[in-house]
Amino acid sequence: MNDRRFLDRLRRLIGRDCNYFGRSCRLIEILPDQDLLVLEHRETIPPIQTDQYGQASFRGNEMIHIPIHGRDGDNFSEEMMDLLTCLSSRNEQNEFNDKQ
Repeated sequence: MNDRRFLDRLRRLIGRDCNYFGRSCRLIEILPDQDLLVLEHRETIPPIQTDQYGQASFRGNEMIHIPIHGRDGDNFSEEMMDLLTCLSSRNEQNEFNDKQ
């Protein structure tokens, strides 16, 4: 599969919830130039974010950057494989629930 088709398929997953290493997350962005996926860690109460001076500014969810490819550049990273497994199992579960 070429990179363009692969990225198009990944883009269809934006907005999907997943459990990434025990953390409730949502896929929110794909950064192909940086070879990264961006997940938003969704806690019940987001942590407090600070401004450039270290002062409490607002609450915001943590962003997690997932490398798409491993160090060799040819294969997917371990993090990406875990994420794809989670997203595909959720997709199958959603399709099953839709059929009922």
